[in-house]
Amino acid sequence: MNTLIDAGIGEYRGGFYQGPIAHLMVVAHFVQKSTMDKLTAGQPCEKWNLAHEGYLSLLADEDHSPGELAARLGIRKQACSKTLKQLEALGLVARRKNPGDSRSSLMSLTDKGLQLRQDSIRASNEIYRHFATDVDAERMQQLVEILAGLRAKLGIELERRGAPEPGPRNACDRSKSLNLLLPGLVSHFRQALMTSLSDKGFEDLKFSFSPILGLLNHEERKIQYIASVIGVSKQAIASTAADLEGAGYITRKPDPFDKRQIVLSLTSRGRDLLKESVVSVRSLEASVKDLLSDDEFQLMDDTLATLYLQVAEHYDTASVLPAKIQQISEQLLAELGVAGVRVLTRHLMTITGGKS
Repeated sequence: MNTLIDAGIGEYRGGFYQGPIAHLMVVAHFVQKSTMDKLTAGQPCEKWNLAHEGYLSLLADEDHSPGELAARLGIRKQACSKTLKQLEALGLVARRKNPGDSRSSLMSLTDKGLQLRQDSIRASNEIYRHFATDVDAERMQQLVEILAGLRAKLGIELERRGAPEPGPRNACDRSKSLNLLLPGLVSHFRQALMTSLSDKGFEDLKFSFSPILGLLNHEERKIQYIASVIGVSKQAIASTAADLEGAGYITRKPDPFDKRQIVLSLTSRGRDLLKESVVSVRSLEASVKDLLSDDEFQLMDDTLATLYLQVAEHYDTASVLPAKIQQISEQLLAELGVAGVRVLTRHLMTITGGKS
């Protein structure tokens, strides 16, 4: 489970829990969706959506059977089979007999699929470079090195078809390194949180549940709205919503103002799940902190918060302003000291004419 935070604008605007893991997931999801938007804008692959990206990512590493893909993605075999047929129709994947199991088949990327995957990597690298504009080169290098060390301590492998192993090179390379590091860390944290919540009695969770539940944290939402935020089709959201309702986490009802629209809202069990997810995230965060020094954890926390605020500002500049002011204030206090901040305050009052 992905802290139920990584796809909700409500959470971008300062939702019910924030921290380095939540920020990391928000940033990674935003880059994924922005990458998809870049690739599908006016292109022949406009039927490709964010739900497909995981398939291409796994098949870029090695061929998989449909059953293996379903297990790795945490979805039903029927849903996996349906998506694979869509990808075959788009010419992105190909199917062949499995030499190790005559009852199964192996899926692989076609040349077109591999090209799309490579285009996706280039597009996401461009987005990460844009993120790096608010983080100085030294700080970005330190973040990459900390995340690379954390990845190694957690035993997370890098995607094999992509950029080289992260290292302290130029700022462009460091932003590319985030493209490699964040997806693997996100996947690891999602699985850890899924296991934690399952141990607390939520055994029927699926990876596809979390973005929808995150968006319902504060208020009910229309299926069409959820699909646009997450970056998948309305049909995919409707299918997942049916599973969520069957598991008792949400209710579905027609929009009283537009009968063509379906509105989703949390049940008491859904709200309990969100509360427990916060507890699980905090526990996971503590385990991550144990793997890092205090300085490393603080730098990672501060830098990911800066990147997170860029995502939040993309959606609503006004609502994120208080959080950004607080972050800048804390940094200035640490750098300038109390006396320096007082001098800065007087200077700001002077250049603005004391106007509020």
